[in-house]
Amino acid sequence: MSENTKGDAASTKSSGMKPVVVLIIGGVVILFVVGLAIQFFVKKAGTSLLSGVIENKTGVKTNLGDIEKGKVTFTDTKTGQTVNIGGEKLPDTFPKDFPIYPGAKVVAAVSNAQQGKGNGFLVTFTAPDGHGLDKVVPFYKNGLITSGWTIISSFDSDIMQSWVIAKGTTEGSVSITTSARDPLTIVVTLGEKE
Repeated sequence: MSENTKGDAASTKSSGMKPVVVLIIGGVVILFVVGLAIQFFVKKAGTSLLSGVIENKTGVKTNLGDIEKGKVTFTDTKTGQTVNIGGEKLPDTFPKDFPIYPGAKVVAAVSNAQQGKGNGFLVTFTAPDGHGLDKVVPFYKNGLITSGWTIISSFDSDIMQSWVIAKGTTEGSVSITTSARDPLTIVVTLGEKE
């Protein structure tokens, strides 16, 4: 044995760690670092790969950049039609003059835009706890009329109020439902008249 080998063995013995333990710890650390790198790569490459496959097979451009936030965007490169799905946020192009119940929370939103054809929306809200049909229905009925919307038809029951509405070139519906278990839900659909 050489002098250096004896010195290394002596230092290992004096530190109390056996070479096998040092190798195992080193191996675990390396595996951990490699695992983190693979996770990062798969996350980034996976969404890019999936977007590429969808676009290649359908011609529809896909943005999965916000998929962890529950939001996905699809754009048809031929028509310019864009569909945004998800997110707990009112779409940016949602009509600014449309009444939104105070304290209502967006729980789902889908928006659709096509060049020359306007926008379409499906937005689901929940009302704050303790706000029932007796408060929310009058708010929407008055708010729609005040904002220039026409109520074309309506449906009324103990657990639901629904209206078909129109304003200018836009039409849609507002449905307000309640149940004993779930919070009061407001579903708004809007789109351009055909």
